[in-house]
Amino acid sequence: MEPLTLKLYTKPDCPLCDDAKDLLNAVAADSQIQIEEIDITSNLGLFTKYKDTIPVLEMNGKRMFEHRIDVRVLKRKLKWRRLYRKFVESL
Repeated sequence: MEPLTLKLYTKPDCPLCDDAKDLLNAVAADSQIQIEEIDITSNLGLFTKYKDTIPVLEMNGKRMFEHRIDVRVLKRKLKWRRLYRKFVESL
């Protein structure tokens, strides 16, 4: 099964973004996830959309967290998503 890809919207000089990256890297060490980091300052549309809410974490186009990531909730959502994928693939 291929790893889940999570999108993390960030910008430079953002302490909350740095915290989110550290947390996600720790979770990635124990889980099969890939983190795609997207710098919102490289795109005016993304900057306008996310400037007040970063860091933002999305999975499958759905927003999971803004500002801070709750590790327990993230792990629970990742576990559910893996089980769901396994079930769908077995059909």
